Amino acid sequence: MGTPTRFTYGVTTVAKGTPLGSYPMRDPFHSSSDQGYGVAEYYNDFNTLGSAEYTVTGSSSTFALTSGAGGVAILTPGGTTTASSAYKAGQSFQFISGQKAWYTVRFQVSAVSGTKSFYVGLQAGSATTDGLWFSKAASSTSVNLVSTVNSTATTLVTGVATAAAATYLDLGLHFDGTDLLVFVGGNLVSRVSGPTIGSTGTTLTNAVLTPVFQITPTATDTLTVDYVLAAEEISR
Repeated sequence: MGTPTRFTYGVTTVAKGTPLGSYPMRDPFHSSSDQGYGVAEYYNDFNTLGSAEYTVTGSSSTFALTSGAGGVAILTPGGTTTASSAYKAGQSFQFISGQKAWYTVRFQVSAVSGTKSFYVGLQAGSATTDGLWFSKAASSTSVNLVSTVNSTATTLVTGVATAAAATYLDLGLHFDGTDLLVFVGGNLVSRVSGPTIGSTGTTLTNAVLTPVFQITPTATDTLTVDYVLAAEEISR
């Protein structure tokens, strides 16, 4: 790592003469370049994890911090076949035509063989009826991008990545307001052109979503998360 550039008076994203014009940090709620817009964001590097931050499903299943460089959290099913998920409390992200959205995650699963399955992405809280996630089906190692709208699942991209046991995957999404871009390891691998957004008969759900991690094990399988980020451009 090289020598850092030093901005001793800070760096701001707002214009002079505004309430935060002399604030030495960015305005977390607005953007001066696009009046009326801002970015809402959630990210966690899992150095900390609030006790009520995530809701866990699955009898006796847990989602908790564990030891690991940089901070990690682990989803541990309560039984050898207990389908388990952890979703962030509070739904606050929504796909809106013409407005940007971002999602990135780095995670690994302890095993991928047999009928184990998992998905990570965005979900309508406890409702699996609506969401967008990277999914590995049972008896497969292919990670696909799947969109679910009003309980109808559509595979948008097949073979985004290949899952391997105890091997991290770095996956990302960017909705540029028109197209949905898919990334692996920071590299663009696919583009879904002009997805439609709505409650039925569309490509992307218009439900309000939240980050989710899910695993259906066949033994003592776990899902470990290094970091997650979800953000969207919103009108304020």
